[in-house]
Amino acid sequence: MTLNIYEISHPIVKVITSKMNENHIEYNYKYIGLLLFYEIFRKNIETNKIYIKYIKRIKNFNVIKKNNQYIMLTNMSYTFDMISEIKIILPDIKIIHTDYKNKNNINESLRNIKIDLKNSKIFIIEKITDNDQILELIHYLNKEKKIENKNIKIGCIISKKNVLKKIGNEYSELQLYTTKII
Repeated sequence: MTLNIYEISHPIVKVITSKMNENHIEYNYKYIGLLLFYEIFRKNIETNKIYIKYIKRIKNFNVIKKNNQYIMLTNMSYTFDMISEIKIILPDIKIIHTDYKNKNNINESLRNIKIDLKNSKIFIIEKITDNDQILELIHYLNKEKKIENKNIKIGCIISKKNVLKKIGNEYSELQLYTTKII
């Protein structure tokens, strides 16, 4: 089985991604990050429809299911410009600063996190997936926290082919969202 890679091909994403080499890199990361999150959340967030009956009409609206837990794991020192406005899109998401250089750092970052195994979705967010450290985090989530791969999603702006190959070899059922593969 191969890794499920969703390369976001929306024209606005393509335009912003092509401008990432120019002066306003942080500005571009901010907006490309929001568009990336939109795409990831669109396929992974569950809602309930609520109806309110007034005297002469019925009003309905959607709310995010409260029994689901959404957790974003990211190294905020690298991704702050991308995630700074994420609560606008998904107010109930838990954003957890995660340093995943090694197993000790991962354990320190996640040891107090309570995860509902059935109703949790984990989003690992990076600007650039360019090394094997993400594999250590996925391994930790699988073995220590007992999270199934179907509940782990990876989002990154740029992905390197060699890292994607390694992720695919070990965790083929993961879903990865990216705007560019190099």
